[in-house]
Amino acid sequence: MRAVLRRLTAFLFRPIDIAWLVVFRIGAGVLLALEQAGSLALGYSREYTEPRFHFSYLFTQWLPVPSPAGMYGLHLLAILGGIGVAVGWRYRFSAAVLWLAYTWLFLVEQTRYINHFYLYCLVAGWLFFIPAHQAASADVRAGRVRYAPSVPNWTRLVLLFQLSVVYLYAGVAKLNTDWLTNSPLALWLQAKSTRPVIGPLLAQPWLPPAMSYAGLAFDLLVVPALLWRRSRPWAFGAATFFHLSNVAIFGLGTFPWFSLLMTAAVFFPPSWPRHLGIRSVRQWFEQRLPSTSAPVTLPSQPAHTWGLAAVLASYALIQLLVPLRHFLYPGSVHWTEEGHHFAWHMMLRTKAGSVSYRVRCPDGHVEVVQPATYLTPRQCHKLLAQPDAILQFAHFLAAEYARRGITPVAVYADSWVQLNHRAPRPIVRPDVDLAMQPRTLGHYAWITDEHN
Repeated sequence: MRAVLRRLTAFLFRPIDIAWLVVFRIGAGVLLALEQAGSLALGYSREYTEPRFHFSYLFTQWLPVPSPAGMYGLHLLAILGGIGVAVGWRYRFSAAVLWLAYTWLFLVEQTRYINHFYLYCLVAGWLFFIPAHQAASADVRAGRVRYAPSVPNWTRLVLLFQLSVVYLYAGVAKLNTDWLTNSPLALWLQAKSTRPVIGPLLAQPWLPPAMSYAGLAFDLLVVPALLWRRSRPWAFGAATFFHLSNVAIFGLGTFPWFSLLMTAAVFFPPSWPRHLGIRSVRQWFEQRLPSTSAPVTLPSQPAHTWGLAAVLASYALIQLLVPLRHFLYPGSVHWTEEGHHFAWHMMLRTKAGSVSYRVRCPDGHVEVVQPATYLTPRQCHKLLAQPDAILQFAHFLAAEYARRGITPVAVYADSWVQLNHRAPRPIVRPDVDLAMQPRTLGHYAWITDEHN
């Protein structure tokens, strides 16, 4: 047991060059700040300030919903936190602000779920715990933190693991009939075929199958290829092409750039920034990160090692198991959406259609309610795709009528939904009173069968 502990300690706490972490801290802080600045500039923040109802995750129904001013404040805090992280100013405080603001914005409105938003929350959390401010930071310059040329190996391993999970599960999720028959990409590319310059290329019939299978191969093979030293430069070249192609075709905000930054930071040797061919960059590192030999310092208390190992193992287990939970539900996750969140399912389906509600009052008369009366267009689009959101809004309508003194009411949903341009069909049973159906982690029996 002691031998195992010594090997584990040596592996987790082996000092590695801090250069990679400095680059990642600066780049991640800037990109996370830009993401929220873009949300304000492009009006995405209105998804938080304009709705009369906010959708929540089952485990965050208790979370307070800030006022519109509070929502703008969270965006600003995320921007300031990102800048503070990038420059290393009051680093722990800045990282905590960044993590809190991002996570609150992520959890307070379920229809804003995007895979990279989820990834940003996870990374922001780890940035709080990782000592990324011990070199080339305002804290070092001000004397608040002592300069350290190295960091423990676990700081890199946890980020490498996290990015590997994203790549690999994105690849596994593509092993489905729709993706293998090019259906999702054909729809996405068709919608982009009117764009200038690249539009005619996107309209070519050979492009959807080529991109579908290339994307599948990339997601499944890029991690092993990056881990192998000989194939690493080629794999990073493929990653660069892949992510820049996404920029050109789909945009995707800061995500492609963040992915490239994180890929370079964690898969190349920790000292790689010191060896870049740009002279000014090398000089910057030489001035701010002098290469000094630091003694290996191992924890004196074995419990410290086991505690860290337990935390890392628990986190890894959660990240490996949560994306698989959709296999516990009957039917296709792309239709039912049960287990879709937190599973790294990226661009696998598109849904279109409509949802309206029938509210039967105690006196027997029925009123038809359009969700657009209360929700933004994006919320309405997400509503029709997610049965759990349809249920949430039914509960909201029942509460709205109760506030008007009309109770009890029965609430029914009339839905017509197309999945990847299949024939439209109801996604929930129109004869079920959703006001009486509880939210639960279990399967919703009132979701219709995709094929019947």
